[in-house]
Amino acid sequence: MAIITLLTDFGLRDHFVGAMKGVILSINADPVIVDITHLIPPQDIFSGAFTLGQACFYYPLGTIHVAIVDPGVGSGRKALVATAGGHYFIAPDNGILTYLMGQEDFAAYQITADHYFRKPVSATFHGRDIFAPIAAWLSRGIPIQQLGTVEKNPVRLDNPELKRVRDNLFQGAILSVDQFGNLITNLKPADVPRSAKIILSGKREIKSFYFAYAEGAPGEAFVIEGSTGYLEIAVKNGSAAALLNLKPGDPIGVITM
Repeated sequence: MAIITLLTDFGLRDHFVGAMKGVILSINADPVIVDITHLIPPQDIFSGAFTLGQACFYYPLGTIHVAIVDPGVGSGRKALVATAGGHYFIAPDNGILTYLMGQEDFAAYQITADHYFRKPVSATFHGRDIFAPIAAWLSRGIPIQQLGTVEKNPVRLDNPELKRVRDNLFQGAILSVDQFGNLITNLKPADVPRSAKIILSGKREIKSFYFAYAEGAPGEAFVIEGSTGYLEIAVKNGSAAALLNLKPGDPIGVITM
């Protein structure tokens, strides 16, 4: 039985997600459809890419993932179907597949087989008219090569990397903010010794490293290794994003001792 996941910035109030599911089920009534999330911040491609990369490989091999954060809908941007890590991905070519491109078997195709689309195609709702039907036909066993032509240069987002500023000073960045206000950084535990200090805007320093959210004192900002494999800045029973006024893309410093 095929599994199709959906990840969008469509929210839960409108008909958009329900319409996509209806299109899928009208082509193939058998797939299990799973909602990863529909609460990606509107037009935030980077958050969509990060969330997709964190969630997709927990599903069984062969799962079909539809990822739509698409501020360029109706423009000349391409539509893609891709494979990576034994999974399938259907998405606009705007960088939302960035975190999958490191997979050795990553391959992308520009979707050109428009006879699989729902007609007429709306200029504002490719999720319903292009991506959903392509997912459904793929779940029915249509070979991926039959859907389009090889795309050698899909759009890749600039992924913030740890940069050395001077001998003991590095610059990192905030990658994402989760529902609890935890700040997910691009720092990995191997990058930052526990004797280091995290420097934020306003010259605020964070020196405490803990193993669990419950260890911090109320109102204290501290560093913890999160389930994503990256270091997070957290506040016990509070929001680090609100306390520190930080958002995705903001820089942070690391001073090693």
